Amino acid sequence: MIAFKWTGTGICLLSILLTALNIYPANLILGFIGSTMWAIAGYALDDTPLFVVEAVAVIFYVGGIVLYVAEQLSKWGVW
Repeated sequence: MIAFKWTGTGICLLSILLTALNIYPANLILGFIGSTMWAIAGYALDDTPLFVVEAVAVIFYVGGIVLYVAEQLSKWGVW
């Protein structure tokens, strides 16, 4: 679990860096992966506050990814 949490931390930090550099949508994708990993860790460790904050982050990231995909499809006239 320690390696899993450190990997999630590294991915979340990389997502934060990409956000600061305005590299989009890679920041959303990595944020989604990192927060999903931390939500899993929170659940596995029975840490409810950690699980809740990361589960909500995952929901927000999914929303951002869906909006990005919808915008791209609209640009191409697919949607």
